[in-house]
Amino acid sequence: MKRQKSILENIKLIKKIADKYQWQHLCTQENISMISFKKQGWRVNIYYSKGTVGTSINHPQHGRTQLFRRGIYTAGQLKDIFQNPRVHTGKGYYMKNGQMLNQLKK
Repeated sequence: MKRQKSILENIKLIKKIADKYQWQHLCTQENISMISFKKQGWRVNIYYSKGTVGTSINHPQHGRTQLFRRGIYTAGQLKDIFQNPRVHTGKGYYMKNGQMLNQLKK
């Protein structure tokens, strides 16, 4: 089965979408295929070769948590995350203190 091409493989488009929602580019780590952005103490890490987006946020009930979304293939999905880093896609998991707390399913 052929792997679906992810929007995340287009670095220029990722940066354009992040800029539209006023996220600041932090770094690009080509060795792990990751590009990072920050805004208001939140962080978005995009693993562009895996189709995965991780956000690090201060959750109102759970404190500092990380939320990972797998299978991000469209610009619309990425825009949703940049608009609201807490958005749930139903395709991932979240972590706190390095421990997986919950598998997210739709």
